[in-house]
Amino acid sequence: MSFTPRAAWADAPDPLQAAVADALGTVVADHTDLHGGMSPGPAAALRLADGRTVFVKAMSTEVRAHNHLLVHRESAVLDLLPQSVPAPRRLATVAWGPWIALVTTWASGAAGGLWTDASIDAVADACRTTSVHRAPDGLRPVVERIFDFDGWERVVATGPTDEWEMAYADRAADLAAGWERWTAGDALVHRDIRADNTAVDPATGTATLLDWAYAAAGVPWLDLAQLAADIVGTGHCLGGQAATDRAYLLIQTLPTDAARFVVALTGMWRIRAATTQDASLPTISTWRRERVQALRPLVTRLITDLTGTA
Repeated sequence: MSFTPRAAWADAPDPLQAAVADALGTVVADHTDLHGGMSPGPAAALRLADGRTVFVKAMSTEVRAHNHLLVHRESAVLDLLPQSVPAPRRLATVAWGPWIALVTTWASGAAGGLWTDASIDAVADACRTTSVHRAPDGLRPVVERIFDFDGWERVVATGPTDEWEMAYADRAADLAAGWERWTAGDALVHRDIRADNTAVDPATGTATLLDWAYAAAGVPWLDLAQLAADIVGTGHCLGGQAATDRAYLLIQTLPTDAARFVVALTGMWRIRAATTQDASLPTISTWRRERVQALRPLVTRLITDLTGTA
């Protein structure tokens, strides 16, 4: 998934690249640019003269201030995480002018792509491993890391746009209501589980969770509910019906509020696609609309389960 081409690491300012090498205490022998994700900044695998491979991503406030803030925030979050959490470890954070670069340990395995049964199991295990930890002091409550969860309420207020919304938007809004209360908790949650924010190592069957800028304190099931939504939104290698079925089965293992979360998350994407434009990520509205459409069969099923009416 990529919304705009990432800049190449070679295009990052020479002083920033030099500062990264100095912080690592070695020479960067070679690099491979990486693609995908929701940032226009460079990301790369750096092969170091001492034999290590590390990950680096960088951003300038002049390109996209929001992503610059996220890199800064993730740098702080990584230092708070217990060693038993399946996350990369921060090696260095370097600032130069309007730029910031974060260097972490390399996460083995592939990131992104369609979900498989094996990758779902690996990431679900990683989410459970994470959520058994109490959120470290310094992480904000999840209510400050969730946005536009009143999406269905706003759709109802402005008027449904098709037959599905006419049939389900009211009930979806009712189910999403009070999300600030039923997502609250003290468990460590990643809060941004997507296929491209995970690296699954097929050799070990384990996953590393990437991109920790939205980490928060919340209910333990939250990342698993977000995983269920992404299985459908990103897609499963066996097709759309398999994605919906796998997501539904996962949700059935969780408390009832997890189904409400998926309904609310879909409403968030629905309202953002209609109201939020981003010149630096020009295709993100299309991505959101496609997610909403893909999720309709699952959301219909969840609404029917929760309200007792089709």
